[in-house]
Amino acid sequence: MENVRKWVFKFSLLIAAMLLFSEIAYAQQEPVKMAALQIDEETDPYQSRLFRVRGTPQVLVNTISGDIHVVKNSSINGVQVDLYVERGFSLWSGTRSLDNYRIIMQQQGDQIIASVEDRRSGTSRQRSDVQFYFMVQVPDNAVTELRTVNGSITLEDVQGKHFLQNQNGDLIVKGVSGDVQAASTTGNIYLEKLKGNIFAKTVSGNIGIEENSGEVRVRSISGAIHATGMNGTLVSATTSGNITTDFKQVGKGIYLESVSGDIQLTIPVQNGYEIRGQAMRFDLAGIHQSSISEQSQNFRERKIVIRDGGLPVQLSTVSGQIRISENQ
Repeated sequence: MENVRKWVFKFSLLIAAMLLFSEIAYAQQEPVKMAALQIDEETDPYQSRLFRVRGTPQVLVNTISGDIHVVKNSSINGVQVDLYVERGFSLWSGTRSLDNYRIIMQQQGDQIIASVEDRRSGTSRQRSDVQFYFMVQVPDNAVTELRTVNGSITLEDVQGKHFLQNQNGDLIVKGVSGDVQAASTTGNIYLEKLKGNIFAKTVSGNIGIEENSGEVRVRSISGAIHATGMNGTLVSATTSGNITTDFKQVGKGIYLESVSGDIQLTIPVQNGYEIRGQAMRFDLAGIHQSSISEQSQNFRERKIVIRDGGLPVQLSTVSGQIRISENQ
């Protein structure tokens, strides 16, 4: 266990160093050279390939157990793929051999495939003591499909169309422009400073949204949804989690739905809204009374028109409370 911790720590240092070096290379307009990092033998990639491309690369990465990290490197004329392998030892397997796995790194035109497949069958597939970590550097624009069963996926600063999927582990997307689809079973999803059309769903994880622009659609079954600094349209739903949102600017509208959770919405004062809510309890203390043009209530349903109406807002919770306020 101590060796594993040391390896993870070294791997974290490696990732940080690679990101820093990528920024330096961008400033100097030079390709990243891994040798300049002076990495010791224990943290050298198990495999490393640089694929040259002519157009926008399509990058497909798939690993059964381990993390995937994709970052932008504007100076690189292609796609750099580094695979790191951490071989543990478990009582049920008794081996650290890679004979049970098929590792693929290949190019078909502008399509890059980096994959780890398990040759074993049955329940033994779930008893892996080997972790495969992919570190991928891509140009400014790329199409990515990133999948891992047990592990986190991070995508940063890349323009294009992206798909991320895992079962266990967090999905982290930062500074991306374009279309993003992210799906996890038990992991949390973090969406930060994205521009474009975003769709994300998780079964039991939380969803965090920060300073996104465009149209964002998110769903969780038992997790909470928290959005701050939104610029655009938000459609979100959860079964048992709370929804907390804070808008700088509203696009086409807002739709928030929870079954047993509370909903808290903060909207900018410069717009007009037509709010329709369904809940057992409402808290409108955060709205200036002078802003309300019209208000009506019928049992669980409430209509609030702010500044003569305008943008549609729909809020719904079965057993939770709806709280609405205006920011300054």
